[in-house]
Amino acid sequence: MSPYSAWPFLSDPNHPFLSAVWAVLIHGGIGVLCVAPLIWRSDHRIRYAVLAFVGGSVLDVDHFIAAGSLNLHTIETMSGRPATHSFGFVIVLGVLTLLLTRRWIAAWAVFAVNLTHVLFDAAGGGVQVLYPLAHPVGLPWLACPIGTLALFGVSAVLAGGLSRPRRLDRSRQGVAHVGW
Repeated sequence: MSPYSAWPFLSDPNHPFLSAVWAVLIHGGIGVLCVAPLIWRSDHRIRYAVLAFVGGSVLDVDHFIAAGSLNLHTIETMSGRPATHSFGFVIVLGVLTLLLTRRWIAAWAVFAVNLTHVLFDAAGGGVQVLYPLAHPVGLPWLACPIGTLALFGVSAVLAGGLSRPRRLDRSRQGVAHVGW
């Protein structure tokens, strides 16, 4: 994507491989951060952290589809992001997850991880946040850290409401705790 002076953490078309690595790391990292309280309360912390990390970058597959190429330079020089980088698409992903899994925590996690992705990219401009509406085509850069912290807060509230038996009680009873 084209550099945007108001958001200093975007990719550089002159270094597409480094930009791709950066994108995977930042999207994965903020994806894990926004659902960290849920991951921490889970019995499958590593598995869910890996899923959140990978899930944070999966949305970028749309760049390859829109560019019709696997060439990183082609993707870096596209004039904006595909329509799937929008709040509406993220809501659809969350609802589909709820319908397929019937687990509201899993639906929240998919929604939150992908919303942080959209918030990060929208802070750089070139994103039709409310697709199919033409505007806004980005958000102020503070939307990303504030939005990510807000999603973290909601995840913390949800994690606090989850009942997780203590390990000693489960080991005595021989009952396995099911994750998300």
